[in-house]
Amino acid sequence: MTMTDYSAMRQRLEGEFRELLTRHGRISAHLRNEDREVPDDWTEMAQFMENDEVLEALEEHSREQLDAIRLAVNRIEEGTYGTCGSCDSAISGERLDLIPTAAVCAACA
Repeated sequence: MTMTDYSAMRQRLEGEFRELLTRHGRISAHLRNEDREVPDDWTEMAQFMENDEVLEALEEHSREQLDAIRLAVNRIEEGTYGTCGSCDSAISGERLDLIPTAAVCAACA
């Protein structure tokens, strides 16, 4: 990839970051809403708790994705994006297109 490609990748990553940040904010706000009505019925309560567990997992996943994007943008800024963090070989363009946050090549993954 060339620097131009990295610029396009940075824009892509920043767009994904904004979308994830919005989604993460909505999930977090919902989970922290103290005014939510908690059901009295035990079966509804079980569903309520299960829904919260799913939302908590989604919140954690989005936090991990946000961190991975931050690190990828930092690598672009540092000039190390596209270089494997383990063996220092180039990460293929195909891999970066599929997983733009990849920090290691396919062989090291």
